[in-house]
Formats: sequence, structure tokens, C-alpha cells
Amino acid sequence: MGRSWYVLHVKPRTEKKVMLYLARYGCFRYLPLLVKIRKVQRRKVRSEVPVFPGYVFTRLSPEERVEMLKTNLLVGTIFVTRPREMIHQLRQIEHATKVAPNMRRVNPFKAGDYVRVTLGPMRGMQGYVKRDGPNATICLNVEILGAAVELSISPDEVEKID
Repeated sequence: MGRSWYVLHVKPRTEKKVMLYLARYGCFRYLPLLVKIRKVQRRKVRSEVPVFPGYVFTRLSPEERVEMLKTNLLVGTIFVTRPREMIHQLRQIEHATKVAPNMRRVNPFKAGDYVRVTLGPMRGMQGYVKRDGPNATICLNVEILGAAVELSISPDEVEKID
């Protein structure tokens, strides 16, 4: 079957339900999640929330795409023209969610240097940096969504890439 990469733009708060439908069709699916801890009535409640609310990454055949559109859970589909780039970016995001609990979603920025992390558990990751006092903030972009995640890092742990 000729499956292509898509980013499914889903209705609010239906990401996990869409993942169940994709599992039924036997499609590859990916939904990056962050652990969010909040206090509710003096208790700590742990929940997993999407890094990119409203988006699910998948590979679909044309027939499977039509079936997903019939579920009435999708706002639309985005065809991925450069899947290798997107996969590389998503792998960076996945790694960051595992090693950086302070990560949060932010809007991507254009200003700043493009850098590679040289030390620590995030060694090898690449992203844009904006200075923030004694620490730097590195943004890992997912260009197809026009979104990014942000985490703090020491400026000593990065090197500039031309």
C-alpha cells in the first residue's frame, strides 16, 4: 500500500481518540506527549497532554485518509512534502520530552543563532537559541506545524552552527 505522511489537524481534545482510530486501521501514528502535574484540591494530578494540541502525525493511504475524514474528528489534513526533515525534528522533540521535564510549547522564533548542544543528555540536538539571563533557551522547531518547544540550557553547552 502506498502510504504518505500526513499531519492530521484534529478537533480540540480529540487527539487520543484519533489515535485509537488510526490503531484500528493499523496505521503508523505518533502523538508527542508531555507530563503535566497540577494541583487539584490539595492533590497532585498527573496527566499527559499533547506537545502540539490539535495535531497527530501519521502515514495513510488515500483510502485510509478518506476513512479518517469520515470520522468527523478532523479539521483537515496536511500533506508532508519533506518527511525526513519532519521525522528528524520529531525525534528531537521526543528525546527532549524524556530528558527535560521543564519543556513547554512556545511559538517558534526567527531571531538568534542556530546551535548544536555539545554537552549533557541533549548532546547532538539542534535548534535556535534566544538569550535569557544566565541561561539560554533552546527552541526545537517542527516547521510543518509552525510550532516549537522550548527548554532552558546553559550557553556553555551549545556551539554555533553556520
